[in-house]
Amino acid sequence: MVGDDGLYRPSHGLTARGRQQASEVAGALKDVGIEACYTSALPRAIETAGSFASLVNLEVVQVARLNEIDTGDIFSAPEEIKRRIIGHDMDLDYSEYGGESTDEFTQRVAVGYSDLVADVHIRGADTVAAFLHGGTIAVILDMLAGQPFDYRHRPRMPNCAYTCVEIGAEGSVSEWTGWESAHLSEMT
Repeated sequence: MVGDDGLYRPSHGLTARGRQQASEVAGALKDVGIEACYTSALPRAIETAGSFASLVNLEVVQVARLNEIDTGDIFSAPEEIKRRIIGHDMDLDYSEYGGESTDEFTQRVAVGYSDLVADVHIRGADTVAAFLHGGTIAVILDMLAGQPFDYRHRPRMPNCAYTCVEIGAEGSVSEWTGWESAHLSEMT
């Protein structure tokens, strides 16, 4: 949920529109044959994963290390910083506000991804769904592509879109289809 100041409220769940979009994504993915379902520990991701998991009767596994970047107390930041945040400026260091730097974020996500992969192996799953955040997904895609995280080389992931990634035997990305979702055609 976005506040009047344009900043996301990390502790809030989905809006009515977000719940509708989550339901659409769940419907689009229900026949894919997903065997395990993962999410971060943030409410909007949990709620989105829940829409899908309840439709296909799967347990949702939370991986807190896959949360979006911790922006700390950005609500007390100067207006110029807030404008940069709203504009998705990925060069910001949130540690000044009690959050994370980009390096801390990417390192945490790398460990979280390893945790997810270990759990996938334990479960013997081949096809999984991970309901995460755009920044987290960008870190994982860059990591799998063997390049440093750089959000600028890929289009920003729209809210409640999904991407399908095929991972080869060596763990590298062999296919990435881009962002998809029925509601994306409605976006300007």
